[in-house]
Amino acid sequence: MNTKITNDKPRFNMADFIIIIALIAVVAALALRIYNIFGAKDSTEKITLEFEVSCVEADKNTIKKNDKLYSVADNSFFGTVTEVEVSDAFTYAYNDAGELVKAAVPGKKNITGRMTVECTKTATGYYFGGKLLSEGETHTLYTKTHEFSFTVKNIISAEELAASTSATAAKPAS
Repeated sequence: MNTKITNDKPRFNMADFIIIIALIAVVAALALRIYNIFGAKDSTEKITLEFEVSCVEADKNTIKKNDKLYSVADNSFFGTVTEVEVSDAFTYAYNDAGELVKAAVPGKKNITGRMTVECTKTATGYYFGGKLLSEGETHTLYTKTHEFSFTVKNIISAEELAASTSATAAKPAS
């Protein structure tokens, strides 16, 4: 009787390699998810945004101090207007002599002001609704009466605002 002796050694093939890589990816994704939930928490902070709304019709200026602002993207509360200033809108145009001059835009106003926003502070900056707040960025918000787009002119943290107000208060009157 002929008996066949076989050496059944485990063999490592490409399918085993793919399964191991997939398992490592799943474990890494779970570890990252757990870290994001229970790990380092980003702090929330109230900041002040200086903003500008350009070329608004003069009779449509309805942004007032203490207005509550909401994001058009997700209807979430964005912030509160703390200061508002209205001025004539200007543009640059060429006059009859071909010179570039600053000219008023009839019937249009620029609105500048400040608003307080509670957002998430990270090492890379301030985030609201998962979006980085940065100077020059445009956001669309609404109040109870209308919708408008504004441009962020400056971002002032609570520490900077406190330092600037204390420095102003410490200056002697001349």
